Amino acid sequence: MKTVRVKIPEKLYRQMEALVKQGWFCDHEALAELALRKFLNSYRPEMIEQFLHEDVQWGLGAGK
Repeated sequence: MKTVRVKIPEKLYRQMEALVKQGWFCDHEALAELALRKFLNSYRPEMIEQFLHEDVQWGLGAGK
């Protein structure tokens, strides 16, 4: 497991805190891990396409 420190807006923190206090998550870490996992799974195809496009552009010399 790796540890990552992030700064988030106060409003977002209050929303996280409410979900933890309501019992939806055991702690902030569990909530953050699930949110990040869902985000990465949701945007995986778009991210792969973007990376491939950037690689092709670099290969064609546009990355110079």
